Amino acid sequence: MNQIKSRPNKTVLVAASSLLVVAAAVSCTVEAGELQLSRYQSVTLQPSYAQIDLMSNLVEIELPAEVKTVGQAISYLLEGSGYRLLSAKLAEPYRVSLFALPLPEVQRQLGPISLRDALELVSGPAFQLVIEPVYRLVTFALVNPKSETDVDS
Repeated sequence: MNQIKSRPNKTVLVAASSLLVVAAAVSCTVEAGELQLSRYQSVTLQPSYAQIDLMSNLVEIELPAEVKTVGQAISYLLEGSGYRLLSAKLAEPYRVSLFALPLPEVQRQLGPISLRDALELVSGPAFQLVIEPVYRLVTFALVNPKSETDVDS
């Protein structure tokens, strides 16, 4: 029997070497913490900024008609955020006044805006958003609290 030795032609060798170069280049561009899904697509294996800082999540919301007060709007905004309001027993007494205020119609549709900015917008400029990160609590403080003697005079 005669054995025929086949030799790869030059075109096959060039194509194979080109594929090796491309494969090496693709594997070099994928950085640590990334997963290559396909030739042109990779994903980062790290949490997003919004997952780390929950208050930076973007919300785009139209508050339903049954939400009539600032307090109801704040509660609605916090739903599903991972944060909750500080209990009324522990909150400053002026928070009751803030929460009873009527919600301005212009604030019924919000976003896209960060959750933090939405809460600050709804509470108004007289109040500062206070976030307690350990227990994920939210409350509000007066920006310029006046003492009782200032109110009487």
